[in-house]
Amino acid sequence: MGLFGFFRKNRGTVESAIITENPSPEQTAFAENILSIVEQTMAKSGFKRDKAEIKTYSTTIVFRNGKRYVKISSSSYPTDYPYFYNLVLGEGDSNDFFEYDWNSVSITSLAKIIEPLKKAHSYNFPVGDPAFDKKIKFSVENTNRDLLKYGASFLAGDLSIFYQARKQVNNGREPYKMSVPDKNGVRKTTYEPISVKQKKKYS
Repeated sequence: MGLFGFFRKNRGTVESAIITENPSPEQTAFAENILSIVEQTMAKSGFKRDKAEIKTYSTTIVFRNGKRYVKISSSSYPTDYPYFYNLVLGEGDSNDFFEYDWNSVSITSLAKIIEPLKKAHSYNFPVGDPAFDKKIKFSVENTNRDLLKYGASFLAGDLSIFYQARKQVNNGREPYKMSVPDKNGVRKTTYEPISVKQKKKYS
């Protein structure tokens, strides 16, 4: 079933709604593969589609089970070359930037704990390749296998490896910085307070 077949089938179902904004052929093909391959894996673990937005240069699809979620995002914005997509596992509010940014990890972060020698990477989004449809389907199938292999405990409700990966990632990063003027108008660099709080909470 194509993307717009999914849309017609699920029209009026809030939790399954698919929002499209002039989607490109590449983003459409990518979304169709996520919805036909990964969504089956999600359903078997009790996850339901919470969000699906397909635009000209990006796709965001979120599956949720209670506080846990799996978020798949692609980008083909000209400024984002080389193009990529990511699969992220998280807990809490996937729409709140600071919560999402500090309380989620990529599937490759889990893979590095389970297989320390595995090379971390984003998944290639081969825009411009004449064999795009074939290659993106093959890539999504591999991504689904990674999810089943490295995200198995997370999907089953055991977050111990997820917490270990989250701590490892957040320990290795700084809070965001901001430049603000002091009382004399002199600009000074300081840490952004919300990210300081989130780093302490999730490290």
